[in-house]
Amino acid sequence: MSGHCIEVVVYRVKNAQTAEAARRNVRPHVETFPGFLGWHAMTSADDPLVFTDIVTWRSLAEARAAGERVMSDPACAPFMAEIVEVVSAGHYA
Repeated sequence: MSGHCIEVVVYRVKNAQTAEAARRNVRPHVETFPGFLGWHAMTSADDPLVFTDIVTWRSLAEARAAGERVMSDPACAPFMAEIVEVVSAGHYA
């Protein structure tokens, strides 16, 4: 795969307000990751506990590296702690 990579993650959170604040707070940190190009953060119109993030990366390799980093980076821990379940996640070209 060449060109930009779109990462789509749909997940359920513990508390909508706390999770929204954590997502907002972690974004500037994630924006410093290699290959980051953009992030669209959304909340389900039907269920306020279901969030969707659409993140654009320069490459699939950078998207995957960022995913691993988010899981272990202490700066991302408050955001990750709000996630109850990942409903779906995938990378698209």
